[in-house]
Amino acid sequence: MPAEKKPMRYGHTEGHTDVCFDESGSYIVTCGNDGDIRIWENLDDDDPKSINVGEKAYSVALKNGRLVTAVSNNTVQIHTFPDGAPDGILTRFTTNANHVVFNDSGTRVAAGSSDFMVKVVDVNDSSQQKTLRGHDAPVLSVAFDPKDIFLASASCDGFVRVWKIADQECVTSWPLLEKSNDVVNAKSICRLSWQSRSGKVLAVPVGKSVKLYSRDYWDNTFDLSDDSITQTLNVVSWSPCGRYLAAGSIDGNIVVWNVENKKCLERVKHEKSYTICGLAWHPRGGQIAYTDNEGNLGLLENVADLIEKAS
Repeated sequence: MPAEKKPMRYGHTEGHTDVCFDESGSYIVTCGNDGDIRIWENLDDDDPKSINVGEKAYSVALKNGRLVTAVSNNTVQIHTFPDGAPDGILTRFTTNANHVVFNDSGTRVAAGSSDFMVKVVDVNDSSQQKTLRGHDAPVLSVAFDPKDIFLASASCDGFVRVWKIADQECVTSWPLLEKSNDVVNAKSICRLSWQSRSGKVLAVPVGKSVKLYSRDYWDNTFDLSDDSITQTLNVVSWSPCGRYLAAGSIDGNIVVWNVENKKCLERVKHEKSYTICGLAWHPRGGQIAYTDNEGNLGLLENVADLIEKAS
């Protein structure tokens, strides 16, 4: 039985959006071009709590009661969750940050900016910062290795880099993406993702497939693709158990693979073929929240569950 696609909800004004769940899976959190963070109790929530964080909010991440946002005034801000009280500025760039993520323990935040920099900041002491320099164009996305040793980043310079955080050094890089001069002109925001729990594999959306790289030798062990994918993939996200990988494309396709046997389990089409720019698994799996570049929020239920149990 395929996943159940819920009718989409209007969440934000037209433009880029991001989405995540809180750790309990009780709330869906979105941000958008209107500068608002919205906290949804579920997809049917007609009055989600709204927090304005600036003119535009590009990315949102949530851990341990802290809500972190990349905002258009070149800052990365913290708010308390779920009450939304401002809790200071975590770090600044010379232009806006495009993506923010927490590490697994919630002790550090990584942010990638259009000033070509990646910063890793201690949440409890923001003076403890590491800056990763090496990209030659705006940074599209960042991802922490679950073991907290490496950080991956993708950039408009066409390169995906892997950094050893402690040494602030790039350990490997691959020229995988089309070059562009700015995030708005990039064909893909290349939201990459490490395999949950083990961090054994880094998944990178490249063109119409997902390339998987092993952390042991940094080699491209295999690719995942499907005939239903006809346009560039924009985002990937691992299920919490690390068995499944979801990907969303610029023309609204969402696919889910079982990575062990490389089988495609789900193929879902956005009702209006809008670009998928946010993708988040429920902490217990089985559900995927997604957002598009027109400000809408959607939800898939029973993802990969029933097929896998039957097989």
